[in-house]
Amino acid sequence: MSCRDVLVRSGDGHLRLVATGLQAGIRTVRTHQFSDPMNTMKIDRRTVRRPAQSVAVLIFSLLLSGCGGTDPETAESTPASPSGTDRTGSSPDAPATTVSQAPADSEADSPRRQDEVWTDSDGQRYLGKVPFDAFFDQPYIVASNLTPLNNAAAPADSSAVASGAGGMGSGGAVAESATAGPDSGGSSVAGGGTTVPGAAAGGGSWDDMLPMEVLDKEITTVRNFLNGTLQSVGSYNSSMLMIPPKAATIAVLAEIALQHSADLSWKEDAAFVRDLAKRMNESTLQRGKKDQSRLLELFENMTDTFNRSRPAGLEEPPAEDSFADVAEMRLVMMRMEEAQKRMKTEAGSESAFDSKKDMIRHESSILQTLTKVIALEEYGYGDDAEFTGYAKEVMDAAAEIRNATEANDFGTYEVALSKISTTCQQCHSVFKNN
Repeated sequence: MSCRDVLVRSGDGHLRLVATGLQAGIRTVRTHQFSDPMNTMKIDRRTVRRPAQSVAVLIFSLLLSGCGGTDPETAESTPASPSGTDRTGSSPDAPATTVSQAPADSEADSPRRQDEVWTDSDGQRYLGKVPFDAFFDQPYIVASNLTPLNNAAAPADSSAVASGAGGMGSGGAVAESATAGPDSGGSSVAGGGTTVPGAAAGGGSWDDMLPMEVLDKEITTVRNFLNGTLQSVGSYNSSMLMIPPKAATIAVLAEIALQHSADLSWKEDAAFVRDLAKRMNESTLQRGKKDQSRLLELFENMTDTFNRSRPAGLEEPPAEDSFADVAEMRLVMMRMEEAQKRMKTEAGSESAFDSKKDMIRHESSILQTLTKVIALEEYGYGDDAEFTGYAKEVMDAAAEIRNATEANDFGTYEVALSKISTTCQQCHSVFKNN
């Protein structure tokens, strides 16, 4: 027999001991009613004959968590029959009330807003119900780390960011290469033993640092990311912090496209692309429908512009805008940090170096190019010899990395990558931390 005793208080203040059980497949209910107006226990003799036994049963029922298949933590009320009598056929003196479990004392069980920041009695900080230590300090960098775990197969090409469902711009398809025509300038990074110049003489031309295929692939990767992220409020909210560096990267590359010798299909509209990306970062992003809709409209216009269908009525972009006007320096540096971390985590061994050369060439080109951008006078450090000295070291090391992939020289690659990390730390200790 499966049974459980529950103590309940009825509406008239009486205490009722309800015992429920299953006997031969039939549920039975025994009710013991207690009242004690004069400190004298009176017990209904219908079911209990000896007061001492009833008191023992009462105490035992309070301590007993249950015996049977029912969850002892779940309170159960006695259902009333349609005739108003209990299942034993006796009419109760007062309607039984449901026994509910007392709320937990833990602060974590208290109602919390999803975006509420609070601290418990132990000093642990929470966002809603989630402890702060569950969040990464650098979520953008962590999200970009595609290192396979437990020998799992790595994605064939991390640039092929899967887009979300639904159409956008030109039918919601994943962006393909937006270039047209042959590469009219720049050094090939896909092979052939091309030597990439370092930072001497102004750091080389955009063509040397950023071959057309690298520029085009980076633009395509960012477009695919934005296409998947801006499809819904939920996907926007979950990736909101990753959007500003992506938009800044588009803005910088669009400005470079205007100065690049490559024959890009959208080159004559590059200023419009640059301006649309700039407007994505015109204010601090907030979670929710408002900013998601705003960015979605800007991205759809950008997609049409890339596809040579620039919408009528777009504002004419300011001709005088510089890199610093369209992309905040800290956002550009986030993409630089991503490039360094990706090479370190995905190609930190000689075997990975051999299999990830295309990725290394791409990321080192992006790193060298963006380092040159932030060292321009418009960002305010172009006349600072110490800052430009650090920038030159990073640019030279990035060029050495690309050349090392052509020479299949892991040792040089490893030293150059370490040099970038050391130089960035030294620069940050002077210009960022102070």
